[in-house]
Amino acid sequence: MSHFLQGPKVATTKAKQPPAVGVAGGEVSPSGRRFGEVLVEECIITAEQLEAALRLQAVSPTYVPIGQVLLANKLVTRRQLDALLHRHKKRSRLGEILVKAGRITTAQLHEALAYQRRTPMPVGQALIQLRHISETTMREALCTQLHINFFDVDPIWIERALARLISERFAMRHLLVPLFRVDDVLVVAMDDPSQAEVIERLQTSLQLHIETVTTLIRKLKGAIARLYGPAMPPDVDAFRVRNILIGPIRDQLVVELVAKGLRGVSIVPPGWQ
Repeated sequence: MSHFLQGPKVATTKAKQPPAVGVAGGEVSPSGRRFGEVLVEECIITAEQLEAALRLQAVSPTYVPIGQVLLANKLVTRRQLDALLHRHKKRSRLGEILVKAGRITTAQLHEALAYQRRTPMPVGQALIQLRHISETTMREALCTQLHINFFDVDPIWIERALARLISERFAMRHLLVPLFRVDDVLVVAMDDPSQAEVIERLQTSLQLHIETVTTLIRKLKGAIARLYGPAMPPDVDAFRVRNILIGPIRDQLVVELVAKGLRGVSIVPPGWQ
């Protein structure tokens, strides 16, 4: 998405709003407009920036939350967006995202919720168990919900010194692995990046800022084995750069950190993949 939405963040007189615009699949986005209007009232964005963001959301070939549009155009930071979504209780649920994206039907979501009540598990896992979606589809929706990147961690060589920051026991218990560090920022791959208490615990104990990504569970377990298992020479080919991004860029900060902190990998946006 282009960055043409940027402009001064000043208070504006609330004008008469046009009808709600559509999102992918011809659906309207009243919830996106309501959340956007909250940001206008709090002088985070202008009314003009909101309307431009809604137009971008409407022409997207896949469902994109309005917060992600604003984040991609650098009108809000991810931390700011997360705080606003939490404060105003506006974060979309995973099942709702999958329905809006056309990945499941409402009936399939209700079936998964009923299954979840009988066998307690996250709704995404219930949908996978019922074979309504793949793990990749679930993680794409999770990344949309949390505004984080979906990585293929197989090509990443993880420095063994990072094992001293997070113990193998902690990594296995919470299914996470440190990928790389740049200055005072540690990028961690997590099975469940919504576990705010785990992230806060790491930040407090390590005195580092934690940025998260997610990956497929088998790739996550493989990365844990590489870091904490027997030492192996790095598989880095100076003449080959492998793309680690799956899907769109949702967190530009982590993309910039990858450029600084990793060798032999790249971030390739969807149109180039």
